[in-house]
Amino acid sequence: MNFRKGDRVKFLNDVGQGIIVRFQDEKIVLVLNDDGFEVPVLMSELLKAEGDYVFNDNEKENSDNNLVSSNQQNNIVEEDDLEEDGLNTDNKANVYFAVVPKDQKDMVSSDLDVYLINDSNFRILYSISKTENEFQSLFAYGNLEDNTKVILETIKREDLTDFEEINFQLIFFRKGNYYLLNPLNKTWNVKPTRFFKQNTFIENDFFNENAFIYELSAEEINLADHISDSDIEKAIKEKERIKPKKQFKSSKSGENQEIEEVDLHIHELVDNHSNLSNTEMLDIQMSRFITALDGGIIAGTRRMVFIHGIGNGRLKHEVLKTLDRKYPKLRYQDASFKEYGYGATMVIIK
Repeated sequence: MNFRKGDRVKFLNDVGQGIIVRFQDEKIVLVLNDDGFEVPVLMSELLKAEGDYVFNDNEKENSDNNLVSSNQQNNIVEEDDLEEDGLNTDNKANVYFAVVPKDQKDMVSSDLDVYLINDSNFRILYSISKTENEFQSLFAYGNLEDNTKVILETIKREDLTDFEEINFQLIFFRKGNYYLLNPLNKTWNVKPTRFFKQNTFIENDFFNENAFIYELSAEEINLADHISDSDIEKAIKEKERIKPKKQFKSSKSGENQEIEEVDLHIHELVDNHSNLSNTEMLDIQMSRFITALDGGIIAGTRRMVFIHGIGNGRLKHEVLKTLDRKYPKLRYQDASFKEYGYGATMVIIK
């Protein structure tokens, strides 16, 4: 049976359905299940279900290139596996412009912090301007590291009308070898009146506060035009190697700052969760979170990363609420986008 990214599928040996989000190899796909978790499943244990996930134009182009047959021995290469010898195969750079009300209790009257978020493995040079009387007035410029965000300015509520149109110019680069991405040049019609509506600001993966997120994405390139047979052969050999677990050391000599990771995905905590309700699964995950955090505090662990996934955001919400209520002296932040994606929170104990 042939599968594509975005296919809705049923599990042969389990209850429920999900959506194919990625191909791990020629036999295994990652399925986003109804509980919001990505689980690896053999393609031979899947059946197509009615309805597909609706991708945007860029995602659809990728999904057309991701057609895989479960009875074909195709060499499917993960992008990360090609990076070990200096070959970077990133074919997309996601950048976001964010607007965050300073006063979350009165978002329609509050002044606004504006951010640029670089959610990619590229560094960027950016120039942002606003249109005034058919000319451009510089708003912000700089160099933003990969997988970081920067606050650009705080806009007074009464100055919002000065931002009818914002222009973005971005150039993408990085150290080592990489495939060139086209510079991004985009104009955004802001419509300032939208920021006087409460529902404009929503929960998101970049801030603990509600925010408005505007996406700026670099044009994708076709990797098939660049990757040679020798690159693929090298990547396959690298894939057979076991990657060592990364440890992070403090810049201070002799000070160990190892990060302890705790995976809160339900399939990592119980052997079979098919008969558990959502409430029961959440109770198990939160019990594991509290037990692990208490143990880390007693053991003198400096930092802990709790991997909760994205899903509907309920588990992350409960984790942050528990930290605020039971551990008010501990600091926490989103874990590295590069290392963990969107679905992890770092707790700083020391």
